[in-house]
Amino acid sequence: MRNNVSDLENKVILRQRAEELQHKKNLSAKSKISEVEALKLIHELEVHQIELEMQKEELIYAKEQAEIAIQKYTELYDFAPTGYFTLNSSGKIIELNLAGSQLLNKERSKLIDSPFGFYISNDTKLVFNRFLEQVFTVDEKECCEVNLLLENCKTINIYLTGILSENKKEALITAVDITQLKLTETALRESEQRYRYLLDNLDVGIILHNRDTSINFSNPKASALIGLSKEQIIEKQSLNPTWKFIKEDYNILPVESYPVNQIINTKKALKNFIIGIQKPESLSFNWVLLNGFPVFNSYGSIAEVVMSFIEITELKKLQIELTNAKEQAEAANKAKSSFLTNMSHEIRTPLNGIIGFTDLLMKSHLNHNQTEYMNIVNESATILIEIINNILDFSKIESGKLELNIEEVNLFELTHHVVDIFKYHADLNKIDLALHIDTTVPNYIFVDSIRLKQILVNLIGNALKFTKTGSVQLKITSTINIENEKYSNLHFSVKDTGIGIKKENQEKIFHSFIQEDSSITRKFGGTGLGLAISNQLLGLMDSKLELKSTYGIGSEFFFTVALERSNFKPTLENESVKKEVEIKVISAEDCVGKKILVVEDNKINMLLVKTLLKSILPGCIVLEASDGEKAIKMYKKEKLDLILMDIQMPHKNGYQTTAEIKHLKKYNNIPIIALTAGIMLGEKEKCLESGMDDYVAKPIIRRNLEEVLYKWLKKEPSNENN
Repeated sequence: MRNNVSDLENKVILRQRAEELQHKKNLSAKSKISEVEALKLIHELEVHQIELEMQKEELIYAKEQAEIAIQKYTELYDFAPTGYFTLNSSGKIIELNLAGSQLLNKERSKLIDSPFGFYISNDTKLVFNRFLEQVFTVDEKECCEVNLLLENCKTINIYLTGILSENKKEALITAVDITQLKLTETALRESEQRYRYLLDNLDVGIILHNRDTSINFSNPKASALIGLSKEQIIEKQSLNPTWKFIKEDYNILPVESYPVNQIINTKKALKNFIIGIQKPESLSFNWVLLNGFPVFNSYGSIAEVVMSFIEITELKKLQIELTNAKEQAEAANKAKSSFLTNMSHEIRTPLNGIIGFTDLLMKSHLNHNQTEYMNIVNESATILIEIINNILDFSKIESGKLELNIEEVNLFELTHHVVDIFKYHADLNKIDLALHIDTTVPNYIFVDSIRLKQILVNLIGNALKFTKTGSVQLKITSTINIENEKYSNLHFSVKDTGIGIKKENQEKIFHSFIQEDSSITRKFGGTGLGLAISNQLLGLMDSKLELKSTYGIGSEFFFTVALERSNFKPTLENESVKKEVEIKVISAEDCVGKKILVVEDNKINMLLVKTLLKSILPGCIVLEASDGEKAIKMYKKEKLDLILMDIQMPHKNGYQTTAEIKHLKKYNNIPIIALTAGIMLGEKEKCLESGMDDYVAKPIIRRNLEEVLYKWLKKEPSNENN
């Protein structure tokens, strides 16, 4: 517009100048125009001509820009993703863009002058009519959601936005397809309903805490466990809850240790936290297993805390019951151990006297019948000792307290000794007892000699027990262990020609306290522990006992165990030293005049120990004390060389007596040897820890007592007591 005004003004100016020039030309007829004035006039005309050309170029450029803008607007209008419609007051389409025609699925030319409401579904037509009326009535933007019903019976959801045009005669409408959005909203709503249903019906309490620990959500299970309604729980803070949290020790949990506070303070999840919830105005409480974790916002701060908990009240009660049962079982186990210890002591104490004195009697001048009777008494007592040992071994194995003592062993000597134990009994019953050792078997091996001997004694003893005629053979063969060449696989077999075992009973004989049948027990006797203990001992050696048996023909018990071979080779020098030591032990020439105090409350055992001491050390002086207090008085009074101390005594036991003696100012480090009938695991260690120097088990074996006496009496005490 401005350029048009300028053009008009220039035309007026040019007109005026042209008229002036014409006027001057007319005057020139009367008077001549100067040459200078003519040149100025020509210059001005040229300048105005240039200006007119520049203005023409500007007009052409402006027209081109306007055409470009119109083209861009048309493209934006037509190809915009939103449908644009221009409607008159009656709802007819005056103008629409390409997106609008595509939305209605018709050509644009066919939609002009057609009513827009024709394409609205019946269920939303009322909404559209109200919307159109509002657009023409209220000079503000209006919105609504309607459904379009297309030719292929397809329904889509659209969102309409309308505003009145400047001339107030037309409505400018935008239409956006929100079908997918509505489907998503529906899916989200259904998902929310589904998960809300799950939360409401879960048997797990769920609580959401805000950053300030207040509660903004809880499900019905949480309300039931806490004892408050959903409305009562909401907005409760951990600082002022109406319920109480109880620790596992039944004390009140401090506020700073509340689960939500722990999570907020540490910013870490809380897992498997056991806590009790005491309901309001109630003395009872529920135990729950709680888990929680923080939810962080985009800034890395905690937005909320999610807590879940399940009720474990019944499990907690069961745990308490199990704990009580465990304590009772442990108490019962301690009582059993105490009973076995006392039983061992009480039974072994009189057996000590029986075996000791029968052994002494058999070495005296007896006639044939007396010797036979003494042998029977001694053998019976020995069998009783073996039964006690089996019961105690079984108890130790069951509790897992039995350990193997691996040492270098002469396998040939050990097996010959085992066979020699039964040789007399076998010859007496006219049974051929044989030992066969293959040439490949190593002479020296590393093994627990006591336990291996115990296994072989059990197997051979059983074989002889159930064999009336024929033979019993112990056979040992060997092969090299493929995994480790230092080891040999030793195969032990005890084969007999006895009564055999029925096939249906071959499995149960390895169970504790069970024999093949009750008639066998009545006829042959026994506890039924021998095979069970042997098998358990072999289990400690990574082996097991196996059986081949034919009823009425015989049985073969066998096992294979991997044992390390020893490179030890005996020499003549070693054998001579061994014999020299044995001579020194039994001669005891250095022990003449030695004072030995025997502390023993049992008169029979006291007599036995005194008798053995006089027999082993004829020149020694034996003093007596029947309890710990008398032993201490005797120590203060006499100059002693050795004390043999019983463990279980009245007033003061052996441990207490030893401790008091060692704390005396005049204690001169004389050896104190324990004499005890207790053989439970740790008995020897307990004696040594209490300050005793050595240990002799009852029943007392003469050879064991000889070795201990020789070992300690040749050591002179460092200081003398007065």
